[in-house]
Amino acid sequence: MYPYNNKCFYLVPDLAVTTGNHLEIFTNNTKISNVETRYTDLTALAYDAVYNMLLFVDRQNDNASIFSYHLATKKYQPLVRKRSSEGIHAIAFDPINSLLFWTDTLENSIFWKSLKPGSNDSAYGNLWIKMDDEIPRGIAVDSCRGYVYWTNVNITQPTIERARFDGSERAVIVSTDIYMPVSLAIDQRTKRLYWADDREGIHFSIESSDLDGKRDYTNKLYQGSGHYPNALTVSNDSLYWVDLGYNTVWKLPKNNYGNTEPTNYITFTNEYHDGKNDPFSVVANYLIQDQTEGIPECKGLSGLSQNKSAISDSFSVPPNVGLFCVHGVKVKLQCICTPGYIGDRCDISVCQNFCFQGDCSITTNGKPSCRCKEGFSGERCEVNACTGFCLNYGACYLNEEHKPVCSCPTDFEGMRCEAEKALLTTIDPTAVRVKPTEAGPPLAEKSCKLVDFCSYLF
Repeated sequence: MYPYNNKCFYLVPDLAVTTGNHLEIFTNNTKISNVETRYTDLTALAYDAVYNMLLFVDRQNDNASIFSYHLATKKYQPLVRKRSSEGIHAIAFDPINSLLFWTDTLENSIFWKSLKPGSNDSAYGNLWIKMDDEIPRGIAVDSCRGYVYWTNVNITQPTIERARFDGSERAVIVSTDIYMPVSLAIDQRTKRLYWADDREGIHFSIESSDLDGKRDYTNKLYQGSGHYPNALTVSNDSLYWVDLGYNTVWKLPKNNYGNTEPTNYITFTNEYHDGKNDPFSVVANYLIQDQTEGIPECKGLSGLSQNKSAISDSFSVPPNVGLFCVHGVKVKLQCICTPGYIGDRCDISVCQNFCFQGDCSITTNGKPSCRCKEGFSGERCEVNACTGFCLNYGACYLNEEHKPVCSCPTDFEGMRCEAEKALLTTIDPTAVRVKPTEAGPPLAEKSCKLVDFCSYLF
């Protein structure tokens, strides 16, 4: 067991990554902790160094969508109640004002919620900005200067924008030479924005600007192909991003300027290819004092890191975050399914998509069984009676008795067109029979007209 440190995740770790139902923590390319959660589909992730907590999204939870996990106390806490329709892709937290922000790509909106003790905010959060054509995706907060930054991935007019915490002073700061900025991070030390741009086709880039969106020769840190970047984070000296194409976290020096290739920090393997161990988001352990030391604008954030205050632990979200079982019973945090149903929530019938051409029923032991339509057979009614029945390019169809019948090409016959037709001789009735003479060459004079092959007439 690695001891906790009140200034970091565990003993000098580098990263935390969400994968399926796990929060995985790494240092020096090695996993030092695998926090198996009570949740099932972890996606967006944020880290707050002030409160030493991870904030994450579970897409499959029935009651809540955003949660916190305190690394020192190992305490989970639901923060935001789940909406009936939502598509949360990224979250960010401002520790000075205890404000949580998140992007929703389905609603084309950004929401917020106060985590201060005594807050009377809606359990579902509050609408911050509703957009018309923009699709907000990546999000980051600048606690030192009081801005929220976000990316818009509508490829017809992609942008990076910002606004004050109260939504005022909204402005587009990057709108040129950008295609699909999927993720965004802020570094107080360098006073720069960093983002991953999933460019057209197989190309991508890792780019940077100052906090006002101004770019120079240092803006393109790396350009490459083959990666499918999804989340990006910054540390004291490096950038990391999750690549959904290779299920890999890559690492790149943040002062690279195109001179160095990214290195493979960790690749996640999944022999079943079911997506349950694929990485989605990543955060780096970047200490507040390392980010803010000597920066006047960050005095409030720097002081807060030494005088932590509590966030609310009394949100109106049900503490029981277990699953709702559709066809089964809940035992602790698992569903025990009724025979004939599977899935984390017992919501998938074993008959679903089982029979190709027939009706499915469930046996007494919970297995699917097919009753095939006429002309089909096999365990799943996947075999067509006409398949491979007619030979030699014959056309197959089912008769009134649902039996296969062949329509054969002109040169073949038989029930399956398996026999080649014999060639017939046709004789011209005007042909004259000539009797050979002794002087003449035998069989040399032929007075027949041939249609199919030569016939000799005597």
